[in-house]
Amino acid sequence: MAGTKTKKSPTEGAPVFFIMLRNMLIGLVSTVATTLMGAAAKGDWLIMLIYLRGKDGPDNALPSFLAPSSNATAEHSMVDQFLESYRLKHLHLFMLMGIAGSFIIYYPVGGFWHWYYYVNKREQAHEWKCQPNKFLSKENEAHAVMLGSFNMVLGGTLSGAIACYIFNGGWCKLYFSVWDYGIIYTVLSTIFTFMLNEFTVYWSHRIMHLPVLYKKIHKWHHRYIQPTAFTASAMHPFEFLLNQCIMAAPMFIFPLYVGTYVGVLLWTYYYGMRDHSGIISTSPWPWQQDVMFHDDHHLYFHVNFGMNTKFIDMMYGTVRRKDREYSEDIFYGFGRTKKEAKAE
Repeated sequence: MAGTKTKKSPTEGAPVFFIMLRNMLIGLVSTVATTLMGAAAKGDWLIMLIYLRGKDGPDNALPSFLAPSSNATAEHSMVDQFLESYRLKHLHLFMLMGIAGSFIIYYPVGGFWHWYYYVNKREQAHEWKCQPNKFLSKENEAHAVMLGSFNMVLGGTLSGAIACYIFNGGWCKLYFSVWDYGIIYTVLSTIFTFMLNEFTVYWSHRIMHLPVLYKKIHKWHHRYIQPTAFTASAMHPFEFLLNQCIMAAPMFIFPLYVGTYVGVLLWTYYYGMRDHSGIISTSPWPWQQDVMFHDDHHLYFHVNFGMNTKFIDMMYGTVRRKDREYSEDIFYGFGRTKKEAKAE
């Protein structure tokens, strides 16, 4: 009886250098795609144009196929004059870009990741999934897509308005040259912006877990106990807009290099998308928690409130502890002891 041939893996026998290069390229493409997906989820991909073309003005910021023709009617001219008086020239076009771009970026990228893991590798879930024995129901998957799509329309509208206002010379604290405030200020303000974002997100998130706000608003997002990338933007519209306003606030509060602002946005959205993916992953950065940290937040509800670090949770005692019990009706982030649970 002839022996059966074992199938070689695609990288078997390949030089180590090429294997490393292949993995590096896959990682790079994955990172860029996930970052764009995260930015698209809230329409903030458009804010990146401020960094790329922030001094060009509203006409040059628009792609040629969207730029209005010189044959505008008198009615359009009146509308333009009204919008220009509030520094919102071409507002409808910026909103259109914000909304359309979000859907064009978000669903192809998210759809690929969903197919690759949740369809193609479903039978090997124990190898990659944070909760390998549990999946969202079809009903919750559809709900997340519908609710997330509605919120993306809101996000694209708000981001389109903000980008339009800034392109038209509207007041903000962004500056476009590192030398305007010096390298030292730029570096320190970058660290400060990152930490400010962390503390703001932590406390706004923790406040949303107070009984009244949780039951009325935040529970919409915790419907998805097994999160996926499509659940990242699926939340109560009020909370969605609140989060977007929190992210937008720094550029109107203190001088901030536009590269810093865009960098913090992209960092936050990349890890926000990754942390909702349900896919086991660790970070090379010592301060960045792994995916399981936020996945546990969905599984145990009122714990692990931080976004990019677990240090703030450790500081306030709200990081999940294995010697305590947590459930949806145990609020405030501290859980309860095993004895307290047995007593009830």
